[in-house]
Amino acid sequence: MLAISRRFFFTKNIFAVVFIAYCASYFFVEFLVFPVQMAVGSPQTTYASLLFLPHGMRVLSIWLYKERAVIPLFCGHLFVYPLFWLGEFSLTALALVLVGTFCVPMAFVLVDWIGFDVSVRNRKVKHWRSILMVGFIASIINSLGNSLILSPYIEPSLHLSILATYLVGDTLGVFSLLLILLLSFRLARKYGV
Repeated sequence: MLAISRRFFFTKNIFAVVFIAYCASYFFVEFLVFPVQMAVGSPQTTYASLLFLPHGMRVLSIWLYKERAVIPLFCGHLFVYPLFWLGEFSLTALALVLVGTFCVPMAFVLVDWIGFDVSVRNRKVKHWRSILMVGFIASIINSLGNSLILSPYIEPSLHLSILATYLVGDTLGVFSLLLILLLSFRLARKYGV
């Protein structure tokens, strides 16, 4: 039991970074990406985003901090879901929180089980490719879980398009976040920050 608690132990700095980054990315999607999607007329806007940056935050947090990021991510999910689900917190919302929180750790376990080392310490792999691959696998898990949970609320003709939107949005969220970080680091190096 002590070994498990050590694995999930996090400092207040880890908690703050993961929690704030996840919540900020969620607010960005809610107040910028969703309105653009609605203006374009996407029929599945209330269920899925074509650019879901919080998925990128999940993947990077778990990649960097491993199990120590699970509790801060779970708390971040618990914080933002009631804000955007019209203040209600139901079993459906809790199930979505659990799927969103655990899809990335499940993907990392699956990749590790296959024998592919995507850890920060492994210098033999291109990390951005590994992160994108794990993000895609986690997106498949997340897409299937969310589609299953939300199936009573989704019009049957939209099931496949919403599943695809989850998959595309999560994967583009990981890719976009990696691109933003890459450009930020290059600018920081260029200007000596």
